[in-house]
Formats: sequence, C-alpha cells, structure tokens
Amino acid sequence: MAFSIVRTLSAAALVTVAASSAGAQTTNSADATATTPAAAWAALPTGTYELLIQLPERPLGATIVVRDSSGAPAATFQPEGDPAQPVKVTVNGTELTFNGEAPKGPFEIVLLRQGSDSVTGRWKYAGDEGKLTGKAQK
Repeated sequence: MAFSIVRTLSAAALVTVAASSAGAQTTNSADATATTPAAAWAALPTGTYELLIQLPERPLGATIVVRDSSGAPAATFQPEGDPAQPVKVTVNGTELTFNGEAPKGPFEIVLLRQGSDSVTGRWKYAGDEGKLTGKAQK
C-alpha cells in the first residue's frame, strides 16, 4: 500500500510540472502536444481524465475523476495498479489543480485544457517534478 501511494504522489507531482513547462517551451513537429493556449476550466469541471505521467523511471498511467459534490468539485486520483484516493481540487482560470498526501509528503498535479478533450500538465512530489499528458473521457 505504501508503494502505491508513493507512485500516486509521484504521478501527481509529474502532472504539475508538465503543465508549467509546456507553456514555456516550444516544440517541434509530431511530438508537440500543447500547440494552443490553455483554455479556461468550467467552475465545475466534472469528468474522467486519463493521464500519462512522465516519472523519472518510466511513464505511469493514472485516472482522475472529478464529480459534483453539492455544487462543488470533488476528486479522486488513481495511479495504475493502485486504489483511488481522494484529493483536493481547485479551479483557477486555466489551471485545474489537485493536491493530496503521500508517504513522502504532499503532492500536486496541475492540468491545463488543450481543446475540448486533451490536457497537458505538471506534477510535484518529494522534491521531484515532471510533465504529463492526457485526455478527457466523454
């Protein structure tokens, strides 16, 4: 279980870093994932987001589910192979931020909307950070 939470938090941290880096870099040809400016999020961005988090050792698949909880967003984060855990969700313009706790401390994942169904983002956890990409499931 501890290993699962660590993977989850590492994934979350990767998501946060990717979003900030994606906006600051220029990319070439086929590997460009964020070629348009990030779009603002709805106040209640309900949905399922399938992510690919770029960890230092390997990519990690994860799912974030945002649901309506009496008019406020509530979310869970589930890295591949681990159980879902509740995370705090905050909507701030073009950034959808998720914060949670793991064995090595807090983690953060930030998603940026790229069109109607694509997301990019960044993550931070235990002094590490990285990028992520993903899709909103309809």
